[in-house]
Amino acid sequence: MSYTNSKASLSERSKSRLVTALLASAFVLPLPDCLFPGVSGITPASAQTDDSKLQPVIVEKVVSSDISQQLRTSGEILSYQGADIHPKIGGEIIKVNVRESSVVKAGDVLAEIDHRILDAQLEQAQAAVTVARASVEVQEVLVKTSESALVSAKAQAAAAKAKADNMAATKKRYEELFREGAVSEQQLDDVRTQYDAADAQNVSAETSIRQAEDSIRSNQVTLKVRKAQLAQAESNLHAAEVQRENAFVKAPFDGRITMRALDAGAMANPAQPIFRLEQMDRVKVIGSLVEKDLMQLQAGKTEASVRVDTFADREFKGTVTSVYPAITSKTRTGQFEVVLENPEIVLRSGMYATIILSLQTEKNAVVVPKDALLTHNGQASVIHVTSEGMAVRKPVRVGIVQETRAQIIEGLRPGDLIITQGAELVKTGIRVKPVLMEGDK
Repeated sequence: MSYTNSKASLSERSKSRLVTALLASAFVLPLPDCLFPGVSGITPASAQTDDSKLQPVIVEKVVSSDISQQLRTSGEILSYQGADIHPKIGGEIIKVNVRESSVVKAGDVLAEIDHRILDAQLEQAQAAVTVARASVEVQEVLVKTSESALVSAKAQAAAAKAKADNMAATKKRYEELFREGAVSEQQLDDVRTQYDAADAQNVSAETSIRQAEDSIRSNQVTLKVRKAQLAQAESNLHAAEVQRENAFVKAPFDGRITMRALDAGAMANPAQPIFRLEQMDRVKVIGSLVEKDLMQLQAGKTEASVRVDTFADREFKGTVTSVYPAITSKTRTGQFEVVLENPEIVLRSGMYATIILSLQTEKNAVVVPKDALLTHNGQASVIHVTSEGMAVRKPVRVGIVQETRAQIIEGLRPGDLIITQGAELVKTGIRVKPVLMEGDK
């Protein structure tokens, strides 16, 4: 935000009084010749008696200056960002940390709602997570135990199969020896018995493998259940943490408290705001224009000056930041937005503002006071005081008009003298005595 003090000037009433005094008393403020070299119409105090009887007129020099085409409208100042702060849960307010005008940062705790029950629920949820986590760890151990049992069962099955294969070979050899009469029937029966035992052990070992595999699958499924229970417990814990966190009403952004509705001991209700928070170090001014004027604005380029009645001597500079796309059908007007820096917090939301928009700037233009212009039958003119002191009506073509100044596109040059006060009372074609006001020297 930047601002400038408005240039001090005489009021219209003061100028009118001065004109009246000049005309009534024929008072002449002598001008040094050095101010207007070669302009014989301006005479010093020692002028001849005939010159002293000339009608005095207030004049100004035509100057070269920058001038801007402007639009003037009104608007309302709003906080750059504002929000009503509602509690997320109901309950008794046990603590309020701020009051109106308090400056807060995002995340600051503004108020605290009774959370004893929420604390207990949080502890319960934490305990449930601990139990669920322990169950997962136990089940992971069981899965590893099942995997170890499978390895052992496979080793035992391999040994049993090797023994069964060996006994099968021995049984076959004894059967051949028995046919040859080399061994007795009792010896053959003993070998057959040993073979049957080895074969049974092999079958048992294969069964143990299948049982170990089934145990692994069962324990893995149970582990998934335990992990799902843990995830559920952790979700419940997160919900309990969020619910407890909601007991602390926090600022969503940096700003200033502009309203506090409840005190400690009151019952908070999510439907009722406790605070109003506004960001005031920047403000936005919302103005409106008819559609043909609105279309001339350019976001990021059109400069704006904002004034408020409270600070009549200050001007706040900014740029149009946004032109709203919608046009109101009933009024044929649209809105625009100007953002102003407000570090001193002198501009407040709700203030009425006057907005002056600079659309086009002419550099080094020929500029005269707007009061010097006369209009007759649509033709603008001024009363020009020639170098001989003659009052002459001179037609001009007017360009940009900015508050009290007007651009002259054709008809005058910088340095020309024109009558700025009471020109309509001056008879043209006669000699006059040009007088500069003290403030224009």
